Amino acid sequence: MKPDDIALLLTGDELMSGDTVDSNSAMIAQHLASFGHAVTEKITLGDNRATLVAALQRTAGHVRVLVMNGGLGPTQDDLTAELVAAAAGIELVLHPDAERHVRDWCAERGIEPNDANLKQAWLPEGAIIIHNPRGSAVGFAIEVNGTLIVTTPGVPGELRAMLPEICERIVSAIGGGK
Repeated sequence: MKPDDIALLLTGDELMSGDTVDSNSAMIAQHLASFGHAVTEKITLGDNRATLVAALQRTAGHVRVLVMNGGLGPTQDDLTAELVAAAAGIELVLHPDAERHVRDWCAERGIEPNDANLKQAWLPEGAIIIHNPRGSAVGFAIEVNGTLIVTTPGVPGELRAMLPEICERIVSAIGGGK
């Protein structure tokens, strides 16, 4: 592993079909560059469990940081937390801070949280949340095989709002930067 090995894993069938144009990888790379870091690899995959777990297992241990974008929301194809836990061989647990975030987000909108909303509070055991000031799904960070995996929502406005904290975590984990 080189000190600046940072990979991106972008997830979603909408990226593969062309229904959504990937602007997130450019946003992440530009923000990291402002901290003196560069992206060395980018992988884009659809919402296939086996393919995504294999990519996580193949990448963890070979790069310093893996930023996984997408798949944190309330729908059935939002698989990121489950897949990271599977790749790491750990359990999903109800994270109290993530649950509080989801409940507060729902309360601000005058809605009762349902199972789909609360799904977003189940994170890999030991994960540290990354606050999302705009959306219902928090990001999270966890180390797997010596690789810091940082997860981010696929919604560009939410990602943009979270990038300062994400970059702080990356710089603090691997050093360097500006």
